[in-house]
Amino acid sequence: MTSPSCAVNTRGEFATKNLWVTSHSDDERYPAGEWTPQSTGALGLPEWTSKNRSVENTDVVCWHAFGVMHVPRPEDFPVMPCETTGFMLKPDNFFTGNPSIDLPPVEDKMSKEESSCCSE
Repeated sequence: MTSPSCAVNTRGEFATKNLWVTSHSDDERYPAGEWTPQSTGALGLPEWTSKNRSVENTDVVCWHAFGVMHVPRPEDFPVMPCETTGFMLKPDNFFTGNPSIDLPPVEDKMSKEESSCCSE
């Protein structure tokens, strides 16, 4: 949404990609680096990923960034409601088939089928 040379973009370069993956490190906590307002940029995720560390056979951290464009409405004044976004991780081809297909049917002893005027 901003120019690559813009100060917002250089300090928040983490927001230029939707997903970053790094190997876990206790001192890497903030995607824009420790001191974002005082930085000149290239800290945080851009710096960590430039090291090209392996993510194989280690704990990894997935960093996600979503840009939300808020179009103001009259209802938003004077207090803007919450904007939400999210994502879900779903396995694909984790099983060779649906493992629940071969389960026996469940019979609920408490359920009773009753005749009614509409069942005839």
